[in-house]
Amino acid sequence: MTTRQIYFRDYENSIHQRMPYIHGQEPIEYFCDGKEGYIHFDGYYYVENHAPPYTEDDELEMWDRPSRYDTWLPQKLIMFMQLREKEPYKVEMNDNVTKSYYTALENVRYVVEIYKKVIHENTDKISEIEDDDRKPMRACFFPTNRQTIYFRVIEND
Repeated sequence: MTTRQIYFRDYENSIHQRMPYIHGQEPIEYFCDGKEGYIHFDGYYYVENHAPPYTEDDELEMWDRPSRYDTWLPQKLIMFMQLREKEPYKVEMNDNVTKSYYTALENVRYVVEIYKKVIHENTDKISEIEDDDRKPMRACFFPTNRQTIYFRVIEND
């Protein structure tokens, strides 16, 4: 049994760079042939598919228009992917801190250009909290979507 972890790092050391976040670090589906690929996952990625203007919003009523992000695709990032055994081969406990060691079956580092994002389903986690008047209200502290991002491989290490 294996598990796959994928994470991203900034390519240009820009403080404005937005990274995809894969909830639980277990992608739903991953494909890469070394030239291009996609990741279908639950998480967030706060970018738009293209720069403004957003003419697709023109048909919507003002209150139905989505809030927009200040970053858009394409975006160049460093992507790390590791395929490893699901169970650790060694577990250490020191000062109430557990450290697990896994056998890595595959480690890949790509420089990728993410060029498209498709949102399939909203998966926000909603909580009920009290407002200042102690009335219940619903709040989303972790907005997520089931989505697919598509990328081209620019560099392969």
